[in-house]
Amino acid sequence: MTDVIKTKQKMLPDKPGVYLYYDIHKTVIYVGKAKSLRKRVLSYFRETVPDPKTRVLVSKIADIEWIITDSEVEALLLENNLIKQYAPRYNVMLKDDKSYPYICISNEPFPRVFSTRNVQKGEGRYFGPYTDSGHIRNLLRIIHKIFPVRICRRKIAAGGNPGDEPCLQYHLKNCDAPCIGGISVEDYAVFTEEIERFLNGNTRPVIERLTLEMQEASDSMRYEDAARIRDRLQVLKKYTNRQSVIQTDFRSRDVLALSVAEHDAIVVIFRLREGVLTGRERFHLKHIEDSEPQYILQDFIRRYYAGTQLYPDEVFADLEEDIPLFEDYLKKLSGRSIRIVRPERGKKAQLFTLAKKNADMLLKDVLLQKMKLSIKPGKMVESLQQALNLAAPPLRIEGFDISHLQGKETVASMVYFENGAAKRSEYRKYNIRSVDKPDDFESMREVLCRRYTRQLQENALLPDLILIDGGKGQLSAAKGVLDELGLNNIPVIGLAKRLEEVFIPGYSQAQNIPKTSPAVILLRRIRDEAHRFAITFHRDKRGKAMVKSILDDIPGVGETRRKSLLTTFGSIQKITEVSAEEIAKQAGIPLKLAIKILDYLTQDKHES
Repeated sequence: MTDVIKTKQKMLPDKPGVYLYYDIHKTVIYVGKAKSLRKRVLSYFRETVPDPKTRVLVSKIADIEWIITDSEVEALLLENNLIKQYAPRYNVMLKDDKSYPYICISNEPFPRVFSTRNVQKGEGRYFGPYTDSGHIRNLLRIIHKIFPVRICRRKIAAGGNPGDEPCLQYHLKNCDAPCIGGISVEDYAVFTEEIERFLNGNTRPVIERLTLEMQEASDSMRYEDAARIRDRLQVLKKYTNRQSVIQTDFRSRDVLALSVAEHDAIVVIFRLREGVLTGRERFHLKHIEDSEPQYILQDFIRRYYAGTQLYPDEVFADLEEDIPLFEDYLKKLSGRSIRIVRPERGKKAQLFTLAKKNADMLLKDVLLQKMKLSIKPGKMVESLQQALNLAAPPLRIEGFDISHLQGKETVASMVYFENGAAKRSEYRKYNIRSVDKPDDFESMREVLCRRYTRQLQENALLPDLILIDGGKGQLSAAKGVLDELGLNNIPVIGLAKRLEEVFIPGYSQAQNIPKTSPAVILLRRIRDEAHRFAITFHRDKRGKAMVKSILDDIPGVGETRRKSLLTTFGSIQKITEVSAEEIAKQAGIPLKLAIKILDYLTQDKHES
């Protein structure tokens, strides 16, 4: 501990505020808030520091500064601003938080509505953040279909721009042309206010207004206007009907669930508005090593709600302490009361459990991706990634093959290769149930449907690549199953037997990959192993079926006696080579039955 720190420790006030730790380079490495600066800062420098992360932090501290505030809530607000300003190394941070998109309603006489990742204070009202870029694009598409707000970037004065000409959007009835004074600032503001309500999940006022306007247009015999409003209503109703009704009390809620691993954490937010699930957001947190889950959750609440305007009436979170403090903090941010609730029973607890399962599942996916990056792909796997132009190395490949004899006893095999090597403990074999004639396409559909339906139900790891033994027909059948199951993100290829051509969906011609390429050698190895495994399984099944058909047709021979006979003598041939007395003695069955068995088998042998 330096003399500077010892001196400043004596000066620490017993008041609320924010403290900043600096390293030897005068860089802020940690920002924290405290109800009592003196008690909180001194706790870092005790002889026994509880966790490794704090020990490392303390070893780096070269100087301390603090800012006194009027209350702990003010300290919480200030702490958030300082963390944004300095991005300290040892504070829990949202991973890539600057890259999350927002929807902005610009501060202009006639505001635009658009998505942006660049949040600038004073430029507009921002709604988000959204972690699903597809969801934000869909929201904007719906907004511009329902509300006639402009999409152009031109600057427009409050009374319009003299000399401007309306664009195509005006003629398509998608914009009321504020550029030529086609709508007043006040009337245009009605649209932007309704867009705010829409983004907050409050769609009822919009539906009511559009319904009234459609009726008025129809009564006035403005049928084209009525039809246009009807189309907007249909878009809005289709959007709201797709959303799931979760609660029936129509309260606005955010459900927060946290899942933590050693170095990573995921927070999932279920956004409920008017009892309807309007969105699910996921956030990846970093710098959480050895941090308590409660501290991580508190830090997330502080950071997230300081950067959004989508405030609910209630927040469901497993917060154990400082709930009044964070309720005051949210009130300061939003200007209204927001309750924080720990759901413990009933439908609210079920909703929280659902969010927690989502967080656990997403964290599992994050850890899986990290594991993939930590494994150095073999040369064959790297070659296969390049040959197929895959986004990531196919560390886990599952290969499938079908085997039958003129459509009888159809079976399928699945082999599993990890980083280019076979992993036999993961092999699977399947009896095909839905096909009783030669149909490799339907057989392939059945086995893939069974395999990946179960993998999804069990939340099991999915492969990076699927290899089908066959050409375009089998590949098309496999691709259809994956699309139906929502697994169209998993690459799937076919390897034809005749010329060992590689086919991928969407291309009629085989891929131009040299036959001596390490990629083709690996694919051939997987295909041959799947074929071997399928053939072996089919032979075993066919052999058992033949044995069963001969012995089980003899009256008095059931499964137990059949097994006893085959175990004792080893085969049908051996049974026919001994006397009835020997069969009865060694197999432990009545002599009368032994005679019947011998007669049946020798008769069957002569007839065949």
